[in-house]
Amino acid sequence: MNTPPHPFSRLVTMAAPAMVCLGLLASLNNRTGSEKLQTIPMVVIGAGLTMAACVQWIYHNYRIQRALQGRK
Repeated sequence: MNTPPHPFSRLVTMAAPAMVCLGLLASLNNRTGSEKLQTIPMVVIGAGLTMAACVQWIYHNYRIQRALQGRK
């Protein structure tokens, strides 16, 4: 039986892309030298989380398609 999504699931879903955007905006904002380097971890982690979510979504859809093809 499926459970309804958590009320904050949409907020959590948007957190990683927002982290990438904020990191890029922060690096463009009149920062120099080591201040720009401080934004790199935020961008890398946000991009990694976003890519991991995409891979999980693709794998989830693949499993659903295989299950549906097996029922024919």
